[in-house]
Amino acid sequence: MFSEWVKGDHLTIKRNPHYWMKDNGGSALPYLQSIRYRPISNESVMFSNLETGNINAAEVLSPNDIPAAKSNSSLIYKQVPALSFFGVMLNTKVAPLSNVHVRKAIEWGVNRDEIVNSVLKGVGVVAQGPISPSSWAYSSSIAPYSYNINNAKSELAQAGMSSVSFTLLIPSGSPLNSQEAQFIQSELQPAGITVNIKQETFATLLSDTDSHNFQGALLGWSGRPDPDGNMYSWFHTGGGFNSMQYSNPQVDSLLEAARASSDQSTRTSDYQQAETLILQDGSYVFINHGVSIQASTNNIKNFPLLPTGILEFTNVYLGS
Repeated sequence: MFSEWVKGDHLTIKRNPHYWMKDNGGSALPYLQSIRYRPISNESVMFSNLETGNINAAEVLSPNDIPAAKSNSSLIYKQVPALSFFGVMLNTKVAPLSNVHVRKAIEWGVNRDEIVNSVLKGVGVVAQGPISPSSWAYSSSIAPYSYNINNAKSELAQAGMSSVSFTLLIPSGSPLNSQEAQFIQSELQPAGITVNIKQETFATLLSDTDSHNFQGALLGWSGRPDPDGNMYSWFHTGGGFNSMQYSNPQVDSLLEAARASSDQSTRTSDYQQAETLILQDGSYVFINHGVSIQASTNNIKNFPLLPTGILEFTNVYLGS
């Protein structure tokens, strides 16, 4: 239950004595009396707090800190392939990104392999769509874009332009986000695409994207077990996360049909067809699928590791 919120510092929730779930022995859950969440946007600062015991669990770590987390005997570090996707939202209703050829030029101009290998240190895999290799609906044959400056220039020419610029919003406070944005900026420059990087607090970035007050935004999704959770709200016309204002009637029909079927093979076909169309329209530059991590002090027991990246504390308890 809600207990306390201090803006910019922490949120505390407390145990609900009337919660319905019990463990196998019949004892009431959850075990923990309270949980305090602290917003720490700098991944390395978060890891430092984990190392010193100021926090017990970290939601994310910088790839640079993962080797240290693995070797620290006072910490628990695990990872599994995730259902997430990360990349750049492109507002399809705002110039110059309202032109599909400009969007496709950006798609060809982003070097996904370089970002995964150099920025992310190989943590995660290159993405070509919203469906990760961890999903039953994944297809490795859907891979339309590679790094190709000539193709990027050709798309700009089809748009009637030799150069173009747009502003990329990124969450502030994260060195990792800043580095990734700088890589994107430098990769697109040879194609004649200028990227102006603008940092905003995460809350402001969400507000601006929700109100469509942006051109491009570096924003990802933690992923859900069913592909519907990765696609419908993001790419269906009017979807709750469709800040790109993307709309394709064929995609809508396929996503609706997949929702109405219980046959997995039929749904797989619907999702893969929709994914192909989504990529052709270039409303989102898919860069990588991440990993779900478990980074905690070793007194945190019974802590599940989920491919959605969601932190589940129902059965967690403190041990010695």
